[in-house]
Amino acid sequence: MNKNEKRWIVLLVAVVIIAIVLFVALGMSKNKSNEGGQTGGSNNNGAENVVDNTYSTQLDDGTRLNNSTNFNSTKTYGNLEISNIQFAERNGATVLLADVKNTGSSAHEIETVKITILGDDNAVLTQSNAVIEDMEPGETKKLNVTFTADVVNAKDFTIEAAD
Repeated sequence: MNKNEKRWIVLLVAVVIIAIVLFVALGMSKNKSNEGGQTGGSNNNGAENVVDNTYSTQLDDGTRLNNSTNFNSTKTYGNLEISNIQFAERNGATVLLADVKNTGSSAHEIETVKITILGDDNAVLTQSNAVIEDMEPGETKKLNVTFTADVVNAKDFTIEAAD
């Protein structure tokens, strides 16, 4: 992959992230306008909303955070250390945020990796590709992966080279 292709991939990922942030922000704004005057309870218009919270906790604002010790433990991928992992869902979209540190002695070149979200019994819930940027030894950058499904109640995830 040449530098021009890598730049286009990074640009495409940035555009997708911006679009998702706008989508989530508009959804939150729409939800607030639908709540009009309620002082408690849920706004589900009589429909039963069953949520499995085995590996997640729901906050007052409706955001759900993953609390699985397997999911949130530090992972390694080659000479990279993935830590400070946060996995949250809001309005049906789930976002994985983490710090990626190059613990090796040489530079890490930009790379596309596959993130696999796992449920109980290591069942695959979903997969997505993500871009890990160029990093010098000792450098730390952010990893940001968005899933367009509610998969926050995951037990663990894996990271491997993309096909």
